[in-house]
Amino acid sequence: MRENRTKRQLSEDRPAFGVSLTIPDVFVAETIGAGGFDFVMIDTEHAPIPIDALQAMLVALRASRSTLFVRSPANDTALIGQILDLGAEGVIVPGVRNATECAAAVAATRYPPAGVRGFGPRRAARLDGGRAEYIARADEEIAAFVMIEHADAVADIDAILKTPGLDGIMVGPADLAVSMGHLHDLDHPGVRAAIDRVFAACERHSVPFGIFAPSEQAARLWVRRGARFMAVGGDVQFLSQGIAHTKTLVASLNDSD
Repeated sequence: MRENRTKRQLSEDRPAFGVSLTIPDVFVAETIGAGGFDFVMIDTEHAPIPIDALQAMLVALRASRSTLFVRSPANDTALIGQILDLGAEGVIVPGVRNATECAAAVAATRYPPAGVRGFGPRRAARLDGGRAEYIARADEEIAAFVMIEHADAVADIDAILKTPGLDGIMVGPADLAVSMGHLHDLDHPGVRAAIDRVFAACERHSVPFGIFAPSEQAARLWVRRGARFMAVGGDVQFLSQGIAHTKTLVASLNDSD
């Protein structure tokens, strides 16, 4: 099993920057993987990625230097175990609202006695050293993150961050805003205050703070503040930006006629 480079970066207080994958296509995955980002996060919560497509994407990413994270569809022990058995090097678990649910998410990533993960590392044990090495190193190398995306989680953040084995958290600003009643104002001051509360708690407990940074301005802001785990783009975003740039080019060419 290869070293989890992102986990090492975070343990050394160095930031890790990555991108998300939502298009269930092996060529897209391979292309993103060749970008050399610190991590790639395959999003199976909000994207139509069934388990067989996930396996194909992980195979396509096999040569990438990026750490391979998967955001699971839910906080479910069986689903998390299946994702890890396919070779994911880290999971980001959504829907966590309190310390009890966080403990369950982390336990799903660890073999007994440290956790409750079932044994069946189908593809994972065939990579980088084989089954014996995988068993020996999996609990140490696999990264367990949870999403902080609900007002209940913010209220229980100190207890959540005390969870043994938790490697970091990732704030979902949009879902957090919606949970606070701000569907039509995702940048509401109350949402910013809640994120600040989470960040301060991460600083107190020395737990890496992660966040989705949808713009260059947001990414630079959070780096200055001390965020250590950031998704700074994604496949659909790259496609949209390319289309917008090309439309601007076409418009300028038409204007020059």
